[in-house]
Amino acid sequence: MSLTRALLFAGLLAGAGCATHEADTSLTGEYLAGRLAARVNAIDDAAAAYSAAHEAAPGQVDILRDAFFYHLAAGEIDAAAPYAEKLVAIGGEASNDGLARTLLAARALKQGRLRQARAILNGPMETPFVKSVGFLTDVWIEAGLAGPESAMARLENPDTDIFAGFNPLHRALLAEMAGKIDEARAAHQASVFALGGPVGRAAYGAFLERRGDEETARAYYKLLEGEPGPARRAAEAGLARLDRGRASRAYAKVSPSEGAAIAFYSFGAAMIDQAAGQRARAQEAGFILGEPRFNLPLALARIALYLDPKLDEARRLVGTILNVYGDYEGATAALAGIAPSSPHFEQARIEMARGLMAQARPAEAINLLREAIRRDPDGRELRFTLANVYAGQGEHDKAVATLDELIGRAGDEPDDGAWRYYVARGASYLELDRWPDAEADLERAVELAPDEPTALNYLGYSWAERGVNLERAFELIEKAVELEPRSGAIIDSLGWAYYQLGDYEKAVVHLERAAALEPDDATITDHLGDVYWRLGRKTEARYQWRRALELDPGVRLKALIEKKLEKGLASEEGA
Repeated sequence: MSLTRALLFAGLLAGAGCATHEADTSLTGEYLAGRLAARVNAIDDAAAAYSAAHEAAPGQVDILRDAFFYHLAAGEIDAAAPYAEKLVAIGGEASNDGLARTLLAARALKQGRLRQARAILNGPMETPFVKSVGFLTDVWIEAGLAGPESAMARLENPDTDIFAGFNPLHRALLAEMAGKIDEARAAHQASVFALGGPVGRAAYGAFLERRGDEETARAYYKLLEGEPGPARRAAEAGLARLDRGRASRAYAKVSPSEGAAIAFYSFGAAMIDQAAGQRARAQEAGFILGEPRFNLPLALARIALYLDPKLDEARRLVGTILNVYGDYEGATAALAGIAPSSPHFEQARIEMARGLMAQARPAEAINLLREAIRRDPDGRELRFTLANVYAGQGEHDKAVATLDELIGRAGDEPDDGAWRYYVARGASYLELDRWPDAEADLERAVELAPDEPTALNYLGYSWAERGVNLERAFELIEKAVELEPRSGAIIDSLGWAYYQLGDYEKAVVHLERAAALEPDDATITDHLGDVYWRLGRKTEARYQWRRALELDPGVRLKALIEKKLEKGLASEEGA
């Protein structure tokens, strides 16, 4: 039993002295434990609690539905299925649980019981969203029963409330299997330029390789090389296959289970993208947000992995969500199954390292990243992440050495993200008191990315902090503020530049705004204390410095703050 549940039981049961109320108390405790676990994204605990609550109250449909859903989100398909069967068997509104139907259909599909899977899907569905997932699943059932051409015909006639954004990808896969190459090509192109996602991009590249269209395939992969993450790694692998003259067989013959898995994954990934975008916009607007909720995408990704355990896109989606939820053990279990040959290997190992860092296990994160680099020497993001881990642990010499190798591998034509390498190395040079080297790297970052707020801000701030090139520093920082008007770090830089000029009245306006946007940043809070001191607001200054000490500043900043708390700031004449 988790600590959360144990504490809740202790509180609920402390006053329960009457045996006749034991069943009611048990139900209440389990149900509330389930709600609490769900609220903090403890999916496994929620599944266990709702399961116990259902045993105590088998007639409560809402509890039954929660028991089903959280077992599914936890990846416990075999445990979720009996609850789904009960929901469907109840009839009435309960039988409209489309997610329960889609899980039962997916299980029948995986077991080869295609007609039974179709019969399950023909029941009522409560939302167009779930109905749309069921529609694509039924298309692949048709492919298994009557062949790809019949499935294509079925794909052409969706109901009006079916979302058809993912249909081009499935049409492309079916068309190639049916030998309709021109139709497959057109559908692939529509998919890539619409909602095909990583599966659509990979499938189109493999299709071009098989068609022997080397010129188009190379041009396509060269285009993908400019993209970050798995797209670039897939492009590198595709170009290597073209060089060897060995075309990919990926997605050439897609089984009904694999096709349905792609459908479940696509809907889950789209929901994540939409939710992340909404959260980002809400944060930019100044809203205070609670814990993220990605339970439905997680459930869909679980079904996708159940149908096709080799679908790395779904595996990574599961791992990423579990990392966000703080279930680092579950995330690692999902991500560890991604092989070095996969375009997703690099990002999977980075996610695993982030989980270790979140648990304050930096040595293990470093070992994991070094082993991943040994298995994937071309992993640029692996090296970049390793350098950041070293820097975070104060090992700036190792960070610089790692970034030296990374920048050297980038060659004379660095990728679009290479400015980050120079900013990171410049930051470590600053910590090593190598200002000329740092300045050169930060200037190179701005040269590579003249419209990147982070690069502009870092160079502008570094100049402002030293009181040099202040006019140019203002230009860079003001441009960064224009690009990122709600960035506390960037607004802090603008305030600090005014501070360096001695214009404390202007500085305090920006530093107070920066502190409001980033209340947990030790450096910004320290800066606010400094400007308060210069304005004669010494009590407020000491308060801010004490707050900064509570925000876990680095060793150097901590020492500076402690000195200021003891002696205050030196007079401006002696500063």
